[in-house]
Amino acid sequence: MIWVAVILGMLLAASVLVALGVIALKCLQSAQKSADSYTHSHAQTLASLERVHDRQAKQLDSVLDRFMALDFSLFKAYQSGEDAEPGGFSDPEDEELTGTVSYTPSGGVIIHGADAAQALRARLEEAELINEDFGEDFWAKEDART
Repeated sequence: MIWVAVILGMLLAASVLVALGVIALKCLQSAQKSADSYTHSHAQTLASLERVHDRQAKQLDSVLDRFMALDFSLFKAYQSGEDAEPGGFSDPEDEELTGTVSYTPSGGVIIHGADAAQALRARLEEAELINEDFGEDFWAKEDART
């Protein structure tokens, strides 16, 4: 009878060990699936970040190209000033329009030559007309009506 109890005890211990082994294998399998999922998600995130970085690098290159072009036009303007005859002065109205156009940092167009003076005069006259029509008196009357 003792032999039966010992054998049953051994079988019970072996079945407990087998059950614990199966549970441990299931846990390891679950951990492996989680690790695979994490690795896949990490790879997708890294690929997305690389795409964003590449797109931003291209955009930065285009902006830097614009700045370099602007700096080049300023360099050429300084260079033409240095190449001028000593003591010479030429009135901007006497010069022909060379077709040179440069831009302000905000993107506004700067016209060089005689057309620049005419455009500046036209803008000044327009500003004066608007100021005459919509000056302080106009806004005082508008405020009084409300």
